[in-house]
Amino acid sequence: MKISRQLTRTKYIALLCIGLAINTACSKSDPTTEPVVEPPKEEESNTGLYNKLISVRNFAATDKNDGNNAAAPVYYSLETNKAMPETHRQTRNWDISFSSIFNSAASGNNGTNNTNLGYGNNATGGILIVEKAFDEVTEVPADAEFKVIGDAIGMDQNGDEGNGVGWCLYDFFGILVKQHTSNRETEHVAYALGNGLTLLNGKVIKPRTLIVRTAKGNYAKIKPLSMYKDLLKPEQWFKSSPHVFISFDYVLVPKGSKTFEIKP
Repeated sequence: MKISRQLTRTKYIALLCIGLAINTACSKSDPTTEPVVEPPKEEESNTGLYNKLISVRNFAATDKNDGNNAAAPVYYSLETNKAMPETHRQTRNWDISFSSIFNSAASGNNGTNNTNLGYGNNATGGILIVEKAFDEVTEVPADAEFKVIGDAIGMDQNGDEGNGVGWCLYDFFGILVKQHTSNRETEHVAYALGNGLTLLNGKVIKPRTLIVRTAKGNYAKIKPLSMYKDLLKPEQWFKSSPHVFISFDYVLVPKGSKTFEIKP
């Protein structure tokens, strides 16, 4: 009897050890926590871009933009002169975003406003617009003038969509800027206003210049030129033209600057 009990106890302990070993092995192979995703590192500003005239051509936005539905946001770094992916949204690696219909809503990168695409990050950017030609904009505005909200500057009020002064004019029905065509090619065209525009009724739209306080507190002025690939003149823009590919010129100056000076 004593030997039988001892064998039973030994068998129980052996089975218990096997169970613990199996449980431990399963626990190691089935982690219960999600892997930690490291946020993108903050990129260094390219100081070599300061006080230079920089040309950006065909910055690719949403190529399936139909002029009726909001497009996915796209981001651009003025401080490194390159497009930034969505994964950098919560960083200071971008300075201007283009979102909404036709990617027509421009915003700065600011982490304090809950409507801004950068909400929650440590960016201090902003944006504003003036009815002046690019070359006439020489002074850096006061910080209080910059808007930090999302979709801050959009389509111009002189078009079929828009509210207030905008950086582009949207001709929804195709009758504001060009004579309407039977094939409807003048419809759903967005006109960048960096050089101004004259409507068919004779009304002159003044040139527009965007001014950005970057995510890191530097400043840039921007001349919007086109939303169509390889096409910079309004007479070249039609509904079937490849879009949205944003082209613009800009001048970047460091924090503390009072003017947008271009140096050799």
